Amino acid sequence: MTDFRFIHCSDLHIDSPFKGLASQVPALNERLRESTFQSFHKIVKLAVEERVDAVLIAGDIFDGDDRSLQAQLKFRRGLLELSEKNIPSFIVHGNHDPSNTWSRKLDWPEGTTIFSDNEVESFPITRHGNTLAWIYGISYPRKEVNENLAIKFKKNKKKGFAIGLLHANVGKQAGHDNYSPCSLQDLVSSDFDYWALGHIHKFKILRENSPSIVYSGNTQSRHFKETGPKGCCLVTLNSDAPANIQFVVTEAVSYISTYVDVSDTSSINEVLLAIQSKVEEFEKESLTREGLVARLILTGRTSLHNELQSAGASKALVEEVNTLFEGHSPWILVDLSIQTAGTYDIKTLKDGKDFVADLLSLCDENEQLQSKIQEAMKPVFESWAGRKYLEDINIQSISLKSRDLALDQLVERKTQ
Repeated sequence: MTDFRFIHCSDLHIDSPFKGLASQVPALNERLRESTFQSFHKIVKLAVEERVDAVLIAGDIFDGDDRSLQAQLKFRRGLLELSEKNIPSFIVHGNHDPSNTWSRKLDWPEGTTIFSDNEVESFPITRHGNTLAWIYGISYPRKEVNENLAIKFKKNKKKGFAIGLLHANVGKQAGHDNYSPCSLQDLVSSDFDYWALGHIHKFKILRENSPSIVYSGNTQSRHFKETGPKGCCLVTLNSDAPANIQFVVTEAVSYISTYVDVSDTSSINEVLLAIQSKVEEFEKESLTREGLVARLILTGRTSLHNELQSAGASKALVEEVNTLFEGHSPWILVDLSIQTAGTYDIKTLKDGKDFVADLLSLCDENEQLQSKIQEAMKPVFESWAGRKYLEDINIQSISLKSRDLALDQLVERKTQ
């Protein structure tokens, strides 16, 4: 059978409002809103360059009822470009853009198929008079669809690949509304070749083959809960080989959240250098993006803790870091969360006449027992199973961390 190549994407959320610090910077807010259009443009460009046979969009093209006319016209422009290159597009409505909210005043380009919400429909894709595949799909009539739409899909065509286009929660995926709930077995038993799924905002292959069951994920992150690469799937089906599913990044702006350990810093300059170094790492990885939004969480025990936690410190650091990266390409916006802890003058605390001093005395006694504990656990460490789970355990390190955690509570209460 001839190869059938297509793009599977979903959850474009075009013209979606962005949240958090980035949305509060007027100069960047417009760039962020534009990023959802840019990601769709990349999909259109990829489809043309790869000369695919079709583009499948598994719901949530828009983010809600308040979509702008501009958003609809830009989306239509992309579909028109596909149509002019003889690339058909197939669309189902999802929970964010159910069919009862779509504009009836726009005519969609020739070659664009939007599935109805009444029943599962099927449409052929042909090349030189030969049927390559049948695309099956059904749209959401309203936002909340609680019935299992997957069981309505029935393969009724013999010639060509059978592909299901569906916006659904398969297997109760966490973190997403349980709309159109179904099981993996519901999809497997359909005898389809590929399921192009939408709704989950992360690329996931639930099943490799027979059939391939895939979430393409959303095409552009919109906040820090959507970190990680975002894009679409470039898929090739061939009856004589496993499905070839290639994930292609389309996001224009990357959202990254990570920790920066500032335990070894003794000055604010060193903290800034640690932050700068981490951002530069991400900058190198984001050269193909338009922008980078990074949330850095400062951790570790440092003598600078009180200064970092003081009023206005976080804002001052954020302003300084963002000034450092002004004019960079890709553009960069940094947000900070300070979760450091303080250090203690152990000698002074030991000299006290209170419970804290008694606790530290016990800790000293505990240190004398550490070698005996290590010796007692030696048989466990020598076994393969023991090494697998315990080889990274450092009893002294654990003891010190326990001591400091206790001091965090005791010293803080004592000074209140």
